[in-house]
Amino acid sequence: MTRLTLSGVGFGTIVEDISVDWKAGQLVGLIGPNGAGKSTLLRLMAGVRSPDQGRVDLDGLDIRELGTRARARAIAYLPQQIPEDVPFNVYEFVRMGRYSHPGSTAADNEAAVREALARMNLEHAAEVPLSSLSGGERQRAGVARCLAQESRVLLLDEPIASLDLYYQLDILQHLQKLTESGYLVVLAIHHLELAIRFCSDLLLLHKGKMHGSGDVQDVLSEKALADVFGVSARTYWDPFVDSLRLSLIDRVGVGATSPPLRLEK
Repeated sequence: MTRLTLSGVGFGTIVEDISVDWKAGQLVGLIGPNGAGKSTLLRLMAGVRSPDQGRVDLDGLDIRELGTRARARAIAYLPQQIPEDVPFNVYEFVRMGRYSHPGSTAADNEAAVREALARMNLEHAAEVPLSSLSGGERQRAGVARCLAQESRVLLLDEPIASLDLYYQLDILQHLQKLTESGYLVVLAIHHLELAIRFCSDLLLLHKGKMHGSGDVQDVLSEKALADVFGVSARTYWDPFVDSLRLSLIDRVGVGATSPPLRLEK
């Protein structure tokens, strides 16, 4: 079973002493304020950067010991922004995800790319220049490229940023299904309500350090919302979506507040 383990990982003062152990079947949300270290941590996990302290292991092997192709076969990484001036159409861009499969047949590559495009509802845009897409559509193309890569670990930096509500839900539902079929997905996400609803686990970062890790209900407590995000909020169980929800009251110390209340499932 695919396993990603971080042991005392640090990078300057941006990320410090991060230790987690995740495995296939989990959809992990990296949450925290801007500048908390989410993007840097994803780059360290992807091997784009090497930690100053600690190590990142994939199935017990330090990822720095893997060659570029071997790492790409195991881990797909989507950065926060895809440049607007990429001189390829959508099909060509997604096809680049097959770089790590040099021995695959043309038919296998074609099938993988077409399936990835279909999953992200981009079949109609296959021949469209990437530069002509909106920011949200480029993000969907980026996710499609990761899917075409067929890596068992997906590291995604804000994959639903700039997307409308329909595609936010669509992508998160697709990612949830991937974890059910044996993938490990780790994504940075600012939308706390959607993180609560779709993620199986959360890692809450604050000023580069772990503030909490594990079950959604334990990590995203009312106290954590106040301490890390500076907001007063109540958490409650929503029977309509069978999920924890947030009711934001105000910034900490501003406006009326009331005693914490938690309605359980």
